Amino acid sequence: MTAYSMSKFLSGLFVDRMSPRVMLSMGLVLCGVVNIVFTAFDSISVYATLWFVNGLVQGSGWPACAKILRQWFAPAQFGTWWSILSTSMNISGVLAPFLSTIVAMSYGWRVCLQAQGLLAVTIATISLFVVKNSPKDVGLENISTSTGGKVKSEKAEEVGEDTTWDLIKSPFLWVVFIVDCVTFGSVCGCIDWSQLYLTQEVGLGAQFASAFVGSLQVGATIGTIAAGYLTDRQVAKYGVQERGSARYPMLAGFVLVLAISLHLLVFWTNAQSSRLWILLLGFLIGNCTFGPVALIGVLVIEHAPKHLSGTSHAIGSLGASLGAVLSGLPLSFIAVHYEWAGAFVAMEIAAVLALVLMIVTWRIPSRIGRKRIKTE
Repeated sequence: MTAYSMSKFLSGLFVDRMSPRVMLSMGLVLCGVVNIVFTAFDSISVYATLWFVNGLVQGSGWPACAKILRQWFAPAQFGTWWSILSTSMNISGVLAPFLSTIVAMSYGWRVCLQAQGLLAVTIATISLFVVKNSPKDVGLENISTSTGGKVKSEKAEEVGEDTTWDLIKSPFLWVVFIVDCVTFGSVCGCIDWSQLYLTQEVGLGAQFASAFVGSLQVGATIGTIAAGYLTDRQVAKYGVQERGSARYPMLAGFVLVLAISLHLLVFWTNAQSSRLWILLLGFLIGNCTFGPVALIGVLVIEHAPKHLSGTSHAIGSLGASLGAVLSGLPLSFIAVHYEWAGAFVAMEIAAVLALVLMIVTWRIPSRIGRKRIKTE
């Protein structure tokens, strides 16, 4: 996780200065090669080193995808396609363990990793020739990033005068950073610790606790797609705003329902509660954590200048990385002193504070960086 977070941040900086298509393909090739090389050793220290390297090369994928999507889709479509792309982690999280187990049991774990590595290299090679960085690469005009509902081409090009420091000075970026920290921290906290809470303190069986995490993943997939599609309709109506965002109301709604769901899970759930009720709470938590995570990715890219969209995404993503760290040892430290119920209450309080911050800063300037001009 440390290697992946470091790589994702640095890749976000570099993707603004190189071809995202090349970065995506090279990262996937290297990931495949590491998987294959991994099977040639039997040393724990070598395994740890290679897996750290694997995290480094994996981190280049998401910034490259984000940059390509920004170039190809107008604001009124961007959220939908971003959300669809975001569900790839949920789909792979369901399919990969199942398929990997079948292959590993039939042919051994080494063959399983080798097959995954070869598949990664094959897809990377195809991507290198099929994926295009922008419409301009195939002779089309660039997509306007300032329109609402209609996809308009723009012959004018954005002047890249903004610097990374201009992004860092944007209050809107840091508000989104904090909300991302809270929501992604809740994602990791609920996935990592909810089974322990339900089995050790609520008194439910391990099998049902696993079903709870499954319902969370289902809610995550639906919430992610709904977040992008529904907020795209608002952007189509109101455009990309200079103050606040048309996506803000739904983001705030997600955070509100997240806080309520966490509260209900702690104070309105016990061993005698309806199993359907508990699964519904899992669905809502998944819906209201992954939905905001997807929206935040859209916001930090959509409101940033094109030539620094990767850097903006890298800075915003640090909030998610921080949330992941806080959901580990710090949250377990709270659990030691106040039980797992206390840890979930802490996530609820964090969600409430994030919601208050959003309300207070509702109409702050949302342009990340200085005002841009266009040249013909």
